[in-house]
Amino acid sequence: MRMNPRILLSLIAALPLAAVAERFDHSVPMQQQKSGNYYVAGVLGDGVETEFLVDTGSGYVSLSKRTFERVRAEPGTAHLRDIHGAMADGRVVKVPVYRIARLALGGCVLEDIEAAVFPGAARDILGLSALRRIEPFALQLEPPVLIVSDCAPPAALARAAAEPR
Repeated sequence: MRMNPRILLSLIAALPLAAVAERFDHSVPMQQQKSGNYYVAGVLGDGVETEFLVDTGSGYVSLSKRTFERVRAEPGTAHLRDIHGAMADGRVVKVPVYRIARLALGGCVLEDIEAAVFPGAARDILGLSALRRIEPFALQLEPPVLIVSDCAPPAALARAAAEPR
């Protein structure tokens, strides 16, 4: 049985940071905006830089149309399916979901991430389609850091790609 990420975050928040750090192998700096929300810098594909709102309530990594237009031509970007998403105003819209070949968060690299492209979206969101891949994770607020596990640094990916199969 898998634990709900929100419950896990609550449990981890209650642990001393030293005990948590032993379990996790990487940290990604976050920036707190004036709105109070936290963002992490990310790179999609081979060089499309963006800032992601960290949102454990979002099921997918979500990209604005502007960001998606920059990553659309990247190798490995492919349409997977369409889903129906509820907008804040109650409308239900068809939302395309794409596979993005690579998402780098600091030195943490994730491959084949699913990303939804919501019409009219103004920001990019780091949602559960990526966060599930680096769980368990913890949010430390002072200083602001996303602490993750199961993270492959770029050097490890390069070594794995070079090994004979």
